[in-house]
Amino acid sequence: MLMGLSATWCSAAYTDIGYAAENVGGIRWQYTYTVRNISLTSGIEEFTIWFDVEQYANLQIESAPTVQSEWSEVIWQPEPSLLDDGGYDAIALTAPVAVGDLYSGFKLSFDWLQTGTPGPQAYEVIDPDTIRTVDSGSTILIPEPCGIILVLLGGCFARLRSRSVPSTACKTDIDTETSSEWPDC
Repeated sequence: MLMGLSATWCSAAYTDIGYAAENVGGIRWQYTYTVRNISLTSGIEEFTIWFDVEQYANLQIESAPTVQSEWSEVIWQPEPSLLDDGGYDAIALTAPVAVGDLYSGFKLSFDWLQTGTPGPQAYEVIDPDTIRTVDSGSTILIPEPCGIILVLLGGCFARLRSRSVPSTACKTDIDTETSSEWPDC
């Protein structure tokens, strides 16, 4: 689903891909991804997420039909005999993810070959016309919904409080040549 909302994770990159991991039984896990365009003016038309050959097996696309109708998704399995990583690639069939927008609901299940909880992965944002990587990074764990709500509520409270409490002027806010008694900020 496409949304013009800001996500709660932060980055200096042009893009972010957030993930939530859920154990669906035994060694079987599911990632749900959210793709965010921070400032990539061309939009996000294609991205690839990599699956380390020593950590993942049996990749399977689990996205809802609404995602599948707007994105062409493909996977290739990790190949242990070649030490070749697996991957998940998605190409927009409709509009790319525009600056400031999110697209959520990409889902993939897999066997986790390590102990503990699966973590971040490398990703690349691709220009499908030139097949050139235009941005890359590591996926970022999306906080649980309760954490997001608390962060948003805290931000709202801080904003309301700042409106009701007069702010203190700083040297940076005034002409420092005429007033030297203002505090530094």
